[in-house]
Amino acid sequence: MSEKYITEREEICKKIIDILQLDSEGFFYIHELDENIDKQNQIMGLRDSIKKYFTVSNISSFKPNFICKKPYLNIIRSILRQQDYKVEYTNIVLKYDNGMMRRTTKYKIYR
Repeated sequence: MSEKYITEREEICKKIIDILQLDSEGFFYIHELDENIDKQNQIMGLRDSIKKYFTVSNISSFKPNFICKKPYLNIIRSILRQQDYKVEYTNIVLKYDNGMMRRTTKYKIYR
């Protein structure tokens, strides 16, 4: 499939990256994605296209009786890795102007 559908697979990856709205350095924060139901639905809406152009048997989100806590994140990581993107993450604490702190995960996507 990877040789047959090169452009289609890259288009899906581009759509995923566009949905995530990465910052200039290629980062996104998981708490922002967790809170944005619209982005989650857009990613989940790509499932049919992903099934056409990717091998999904190894992706947990596509297994019938497997419960995945964050299927949208599983799809992002699995599909981008199949296309040779690197997906790295770091646990961080964000400090806000009002003194509040939030623990989250910062993901970086690059080639």
